[in-house]
Amino acid sequence: MSTSPSRPRLAALDGLRLVAALAVLAFHYVGVKVPYWGVPSSVEFPGLNEVARYGYLGVNVFFAISGFVILMTAYDRSIESFAASRVARLFPAYWAVVVMTAVLQQFWTEGRNPSFSDALVNLTMTQEAYDVVNVQGAFWTLWIELKFYLLIGTFILVGMTRRRVLAFAVLWPLLGQIAAVTGSGFLNSLLIPTYAPYFAAGMLLYLLFRERHDVTTWLALLLNWVLCVRQAMAYGDRASDLVGAPVVPLVSALVVTGGLLAILVCSVGVVSRISWRWLTFAGALTYPLYLVHGQLGFFLIDTLQPDMGSYAVLAIATAASLVLAYLVHVVVEKPLSPRLRRAVAASLEQESSPR
Repeated sequence: MSTSPSRPRLAALDGLRLVAALAVLAFHYVGVKVPYWGVPSSVEFPGLNEVARYGYLGVNVFFAISGFVILMTAYDRSIESFAASRVARLFPAYWAVVVMTAVLQQFWTEGRNPSFSDALVNLTMTQEAYDVVNVQGAFWTLWIELKFYLLIGTFILVGMTRRRVLAFAVLWPLLGQIAAVTGSGFLNSLLIPTYAPYFAAGMLLYLLFRERHDVTTWLALLLNWVLCVRQAMAYGDRASDLVGAPVVPLVSALVVTGGLLAILVCSVGVVSRISWRWLTFAGALTYPLYLVHGQLGFFLIDTLQPDMGSYAVLAIATAASLVLAYLVHVVVEKPLSPRLRRAVAASLEQESSPR
């Protein structure tokens, strides 16, 4: 595949990531049924709940953005460089939040209350593989991300070309659908059939960003859009159970479609040339915000709600999550991530060098 000229960071895509993170936060705080408000969120926040009940689809949009960004990260890089960048990006903030959450849940009895051994397993980010409880409910997505990274790492090893990426982005979701129908536990775990179309759609959007807008790529994207819409609509009943109020499948389909279109708009044309620094900063807060908002927010809601108005508590929980995300980024990620990346890269390069 030809190498395209270097491009500026897509600040608008950073902004979209923060929007997706805030959508997930809104879903957890006022969309889904949680016991901390005393009554269902649909009763306590009837207006907000009408919108926030679709916030879970922010995760789906996250996966599509990951397909775009991780493929961009992987192109023209060695496996050592790719692995080091992913470890440095994921683990420093994650380790900090696991420790903070484990400490919080030692004295907040309404939380998940993981054991010490559960918290230790969580530090590996592979707890889903061992059926160990996540110390934060949102951590389930990280196991899916890790499996996607392994697939991309394999791609780097065999050689990444445009034709191979295109074939993979078509065959992977289709094979995933077959695995889902046949009920193969191993293939379901490996191929991630529920979310493969989102990652694949993001990869195809990156191809459109990087190179020519050929008909084949658009057709492959159309196929994955159909699979994404199908998944979003099929999940409606499950989402309705979580919310305790109807989740309309057509609205879910429109949200997913809007998310994919937003990625396209953020990566091409006038919007892609936006370079506002605050958007890049907003993007940097996205990952720590996603990590911290769950149990911290629920703790504040559970503690403050009996004595304060619900909207004030919601504002405090949201603001506290943003502040803590900022602190994790500044105190943990900024100093530790570059050091960890260099250390991992050096170690992997030493292991791979001839002896």
